[in-house]
Amino acid sequence: MGNLGMKLKSAEALVGQMHLKMNIDEKYWMSEACDELAVRVQRWGFASSNRRAIIRGSGLEMFLEIVKLWEKDEIVIRSAFRALLNTLAEPGSIEHLLEMGGRQIIDQAMQLHKEEPQIKGVGTKIMYALLGKGAYVAMKDVKRVSKAIQYTVPLPVADTIHVEEGKRKRFVVEDTDDPNDMELGQKKGVMRVVASMKKFSHDLVVQEGGIEAFMLLARKGLNPRVIVEAEGIEALVASMTGYPKNYRIQWRGLSTITDLCAHLAVCSELGKRGAVNVVMNAYERFTDNKDIRQQAIWAMSGLCKIGHCQQRLEEVNLKLILYKLIVIPVKSPGTEIDIVVPLKFRQIYSYDDLNLAANPPKKDLYAEKAAEAAKLKAGRGGGGKPTHGTVDDFFTAGEKGLVDW
Repeated sequence: MGNLGMKLKSAEALVGQMHLKMNIDEKYWMSEACDELAVRVQRWGFASSNRRAIIRGSGLEMFLEIVKLWEKDEIVIRSAFRALLNTLAEPGSIEHLLEMGGRQIIDQAMQLHKEEPQIKGVGTKIMYALLGKGAYVAMKDVKRVSKAIQYTVPLPVADTIHVEEGKRKRFVVEDTDDPNDMELGQKKGVMRVVASMKKFSHDLVVQEGGIEAFMLLARKGLNPRVIVEAEGIEALVASMTGYPKNYRIQWRGLSTITDLCAHLAVCSELGKRGAVNVVMNAYERFTDNKDIRQQAIWAMSGLCKIGHCQQRLEEVNLKLILYKLIVIPVKSPGTEIDIVVPLKFRQIYSYDDLNLAANPPKKDLYAEKAAEAAKLKAGRGGGGKPTHGTVDDFFTAGEKGLVDW
């Protein structure tokens, strides 16, 4: 059929024929077909329609298959990269390619042909395009993990995901561990969420979705301790620290800390890894937001189950906060406090404890100075020997009578 036959076919028909010729012996024909598609998706006036036709015909999947089949052939790889790069200009194509693992496939091909400047140049442009949409795909993965935890269904634990074509697109996972081991699936799912939050720390949507996944794990997870093993507490604290004025991040973070405190082992780790600071900072920063302050009080109550957490809270003025919420309304009946104080605090601290913390006794400076002076005088008194020595230290009893003073 040759090159003329390719030009006479529509883009969708050409893609269909390329699917049929996916054979290692069709190397040169496939290279020419990719070049033809690369030209069509750049042709003025028809570029967008040709890109849509290629995507409808599963062209993106086909390009990845070409790269994998002829991974060591620089001629085919070069042509496939050009066609793929120009097709990615169509909205939605980058997300679709990432969902199929396109970034890993392109990266492997670039490593195999790192000495080839044209492949390296086009491949670098493709990677730049894919990395720009990475947060979008990360968020979709975070949502999948959240739904699996929320409805207690098996969660795919493999990292390679592709889309199976049919009447309805669905995500399929290959090379998984036991898909029915839901606890293992939730653990690896949380690890993926943590990795996404660390990689896209600048993306607010990913951070919100990650904290929501932690909140669902604390409430409905089979074993909330996996959040400690997957370094989820560090990711939670980092997100709340990085977005101190964001209402959604702070409220969800405080709610997650409150729910996790129901598990004593996790509560202890929260106190060791910076949760106390973010809770107190949220309470002090949102002075006009009742919801945040109320949630912060519940989080403080949960943290007080562990001794070292309670001690740390007291170091950052917990008693002074409780004095304003508990003691002041008693002293001034007209004072309105719109925050509910947990009963646990009333059981731990009495009015006298809080009153003493807020109004410590004044120091008598004169008495302290007098005590210091008396102590100093006692060290220098006649009862003890002076540090510079006396005559008794230099003469014996017989020699003293011979000394002419």
